Amino acid sequence: MLSVISIAAILTLISGILSGIGHSLQRYGLDKLPELTPRAFYKRHIRLLFTLFTTPIWFFGAVLAVSGALMRWQAFSMGDVSFLKPLTNINILIVIILGVLILGEVIRRFEWGGISALLIGVFVLSLFAQERVIDSYNIFWYVIFTIICVVLVTTFIVIGSQLTRSSREKELMFAISSGILYGIATIYLKAMTIEVIQVLGYFNVLDPLSLLTLLTRYSFWLYFISSVIAYFLLQCAYSHRRVSVAFPVNNSLSTLVPIIIAVLVFGDSLLILINGFIIFPVSYLPIIGIIAIFIGIILLRRFQGTSEKPLVDNSSSSEEEIKGVST
Repeated sequence: MLSVISIAAILTLISGILSGIGHSLQRYGLDKLPELTPRAFYKRHIRLLFTLFTTPIWFFGAVLAVSGALMRWQAFSMGDVSFLKPLTNINILIVIILGVLILGEVIRRFEWGGISALLIGVFVLSLFAQERVIDSYNIFWYVIFTIICVVLVTTFIVIGSQLTRSSREKELMFAISSGILYGIATIYLKAMTIEVIQVLGYFNVLDPLSLLTLLTRYSFWLYFISSVIAYFLLQCAYSHRRVSVAFPVNNSLSTLVPIIIAVLVFGDSLLILINGFIIFPVSYLPIIGIIAIFIGIILLRRFQGTSEKPLVDNSSSSEEEIKGVST
């Protein structure tokens, strides 16, 4: 009979596979739509959402991605996060394999180097995953990092919006923006649970009083807003046809950002102490992972040319209305 941790590991692997397939299907579904941009979401979000949710392949991909996330949360509640977290990275491998072999995405030599560096960085940071009881946070750095992330995301969105549709860098700008927002959303998620515990003395997502208290916390609304915007920005990145690049960038930054911010907000450390001592190189794994991710993004940034694969341009009336807003 399987142990609890074995079941948790299997659920984690399945969640990664579902997530990888789901994100790949969403990218494929966007082939049927014109270019998605932040401006289009801002101007016609209701119509655009209707168009997305009535695109069967995209909607099915979204269901798989959400199902994978829910299964991952269930798995984490059953076992040691430090053991399970590295297993979640299978979703990146699934996305790359499907993107290149099934969707026919083209990745150049230096881009392979960048993606490999991102994979190494995310895996190393996943090894750093740890569970620690935190009952408070530094509100000053909480606000400062919120402002910094807003400025960075706005900058990358503006830069991406100014680029031509065929620019390879456009997908990178939107993926970076999405990754930063998902990263700060993780900080909000932890902060809102702390706030509920400070009020009630406990937190249980299935408890009505916990949920009601949660809705009165500003961290919850920051989490909700940042997650929604991050999701739409990721779809904008997918709209430029290379999930095999956009997803690894998004995933690595959403892992990196909270680790860096948690140092000042929650008092975490970037060094791993082994029996109270710093041991090379194990103690420096988080720093090595951070450096690898930055190297990966720099290598991907080298390619500022145009996309080799023609972009789909449909001309149905409803899609033309969305396209008119996004140009």
